[in-house]
Amino acid sequence: MAEKIKKLDLQRDYKKYLYFIDGQGNVCHKPKSGEGESKILVERAVERDNQFLYFIDKQGDISRSPRGQKKKAA
Repeated sequence: MAEKIKKLDLQRDYKKYLYFIDGQGNVCHKPKSGEGESKILVERAVERDNQFLYFIDKQGDISRSPRGQKKKAA
């Protein structure tokens, strides 16, 4: 189960960019074309802990879930 860490309300354009959280906890985007550099959108958005996987959720906020957690079969 994911837990919301920080509310950003990040507006995204998935047709042009890939969005990610880098190793320093910055929220970044990079052109999907592969050309161009990564751009930091939010500096030091989160303090990372290696026990969790961090991601940008559907609402444009930062969430995390425990690493290595198996999904239950329905």
